Amino acid sequence: MTMTDCASCADERAAGAAFCEACGNSLAVADPCPNCGYPGGVGADGYCERCGMLAGRPRDHLESDCGDIAAAVTDRGRRHHRNEDAMWLAVRGTDVDVVVSDGVSASFDPDVASEAAVNTAGALLGAAPDVAKAILAAKDAVADLVKDGDPRRAASNPACTIVVATVRGTEINIGWVGDSRAYWLPAEGPAEQLTEDDSWATHAISMGADPEAAMRDPKAHAITAWLGADAGPVQPRTGAFTVIGPGHLILCSDGLWNYLTDPADFGAVVRERLREGGTLIDAARGLASFANEAGGADNITVALVPVSNLKE
Repeated sequence: MTMTDCASCADERAAGAAFCEACGNSLAVADPCPNCGYPGGVGADGYCERCGMLAGRPRDHLESDCGDIAAAVTDRGRRHHRNEDAMWLAVRGTDVDVVVSDGVSASFDPDVASEAAVNTAGALLGAAPDVAKAILAAKDAVADLVKDGDPRRAASNPACTIVVATVRGTEINIGWVGDSRAYWLPAEGPAEQLTEDDSWATHAISMGADPEAAMRDPKAHAITAWLGADAGPVQPRTGAFTVIGPGHLILCSDGLWNYLTDPADFGAVVRERLREGGTLIDAARGLASFANEAGGADNITVALVPVSNLKE
């Protein structure tokens, strides 16, 4: 509800007060609706109370800038009405924990699912870098959402994917469920996909289907494993790597990699953004902008972590 000024509001505002003592109205200057220009008309749900258009939500675009150690960006994209991706980035010295989750749009409250997943997994990684344990805890947190909140969650269980990585010196540990990905980008050459999608296309290709035909199939991106109350038994897949040369660890949702399915193209675009941006956060912003310029058909999340075996 939009509050209207009382007779005392102008005087209180001129005096620099945050609230009017007479009516209790907030005197903070609110941003206008980007659609109709109405000042202060955007409600807590992100919709303008005058024109009814979606003005934006805080989660539409979020950034985490940890300087030269790591950076991450998540963005709503152009087609979705909300951002159902979520991310976690924590840095302690040179130790880095990263989590990316993509809510399953066909489920109810997928944005809540992804947020629960990254917060649960990220908090556990701070205590011990066990990626499998963190993912299983995230699975339980997402499954428990059906017991709380909107009763529609029981009919269409909140669900999401997850990819987790820890960096400890030259040691990288990753784990995942679904089709959010981790890549290693060396100083030269194509990017290497460190994860294998839990998807219909990946399963079909493993059974002998033509890769190009499988990727063109309408079912190509249907995931075969996820986090949620209806996911059944979940067994995270994991991997461990020792860095033998400088490069970048990249975690992202399919809102980015769908536009860069070829490893050479992926590597070329990431290197270009790293070179043009100058900083990790600028490069992450540039990759989100690349996906939006390519169509922005899905939510976009990307995290960049430089890793080297060379001592500074």
